[in-house]
Amino acid sequence: MRTRRRRLGARLACSLAGALGVLVAAVPVPALGPATRRLAAGLPDHLGLGLAASPADLATGGWMPTSGVHWDYAYQYLAGGVNTSTAWRSWNSHGTFPILYARQAAADGYVPVLTYYEMKQSAGDCSHCVEAQEDLAHLNDGPLMRAYFADFATLMQRLGPDTYGGVAGYAEKADLDPAANCYRFCRSAGNSPGLLRASVAASRYPAVAKYANTYQGFSLALAHLRDLYAPNVILGFHVSDWATTTDIGSDTSPNVNAPGLGREAGAFARAAGANGSAYQVVFNDVADRDSAVSGTWWDRTNATFPNFTRWESYLGAVTATTGLPAFVWQVPEGNQYFTTENNSPGHTQDNRAEYFLSHPGQLTAAGVVAVLFGRGNPGSTTNTDADHDGVTNAAPVCTSQGGGLTCPTHLSTVSDDDGGYLRMAGAQYYSHPAPLP
Repeated sequence: MRTRRRRLGARLACSLAGALGVLVAAVPVPALGPATRRLAAGLPDHLGLGLAASPADLATGGWMPTSGVHWDYAYQYLAGGVNTSTAWRSWNSHGTFPILYARQAAADGYVPVLTYYEMKQSAGDCSHCVEAQEDLAHLNDGPLMRAYFADFATLMQRLGPDTYGGVAGYAEKADLDPAANCYRFCRSAGNSPGLLRASVAASRYPAVAKYANTYQGFSLALAHLRDLYAPNVILGFHVSDWATTTDIGSDTSPNVNAPGLGREAGAFARAAGANGSAYQVVFNDVADRDSAVSGTWWDRTNATFPNFTRWESYLGAVTATTGLPAFVWQVPEGNQYFTTENNSPGHTQDNRAEYFLSHPGQLTAAGVVAVLFGRGNPGSTTNTDADHDGVTNAAPVCTSQGGGLTCPTHLSTVSDDDGGYLRMAGAQYYSHPAPLP
């Protein structure tokens, strides 16, 4: 029988989202099989499931502890910018939000996962730039980066030796196509985090003075701060589906070499520190909204593109190249099971939750050790009653997208905006959780 309660000192996973990366020269990477993907100590030995959860969702009477499902993970964004009045440090007195969140999650038996999303929302001189340019400009802004390193150090200090942690960004895409994506912040083109400039030593933050002014130096500097203040934190390096300039999650061409792109993205991540020492896991997000909102559907029959098996071959190559397991997070929560999902705001359809939960063996074969569900943008479905509209059922809304005609036909009896699908499917999954290879 699995033990549901974990002491706070067990482990905490932390992902760097919307940020940029790390230093070491790019070197040839040996082929690594699934058996060489190292699982960080303290994580479950089966494919774990988790959810985006607010403090209220974790509290007594909250959605997660009352769902009846023994979830493994709970995740929360840390955002607001490092030099603004809305920074996470202001959410609770003395910047205690991360430790309070981690303690509550651990008390409920969940591994807390904190997503550090601070680069874009920080205040800089490029506020009207497109997001990629804004992130790179912030990465090279000395005073901003001094505040960034200080903010991250505070986070590690708050988490201390008895907690968990995580991080991610635009860096590789900029390096591979500097003319289109680099905005003059690259030294030259190439798949190396040492070619993208960053203010690290130049930030004049004392604890990172020895690290190079590159994306590689940035990533290693963050890992150094973790080592200084919170060695119990598992740090995650984010690898996007579009990191190589080809978006594996939306490209419709049949001529995409997904394993080759995965090896390319994995080599960049490994050179930036995702090699088991600086970073212990990789993070990947499949989308930030439901397919009915974005208009991009993955083919569940895997006959047309984009589809699930091609994404799995991409991510599998990433995990094999880095030798690290993957967390797939911010997985859209819509479904095509309950009539609740009529594509009105908050009740939009998607097929990824249903596919993932019915194909766990495909995920573990690709090196995935955790799947975390949560919407990235308002309007998409959530597992809670975020729209405060109670139990809703509507006439079935059918679609031929995503691999043939599909019509939700089941009536919901709970107020969850997904009709209760994740609550139901999660309980079914945990009756026989998939072991890791």
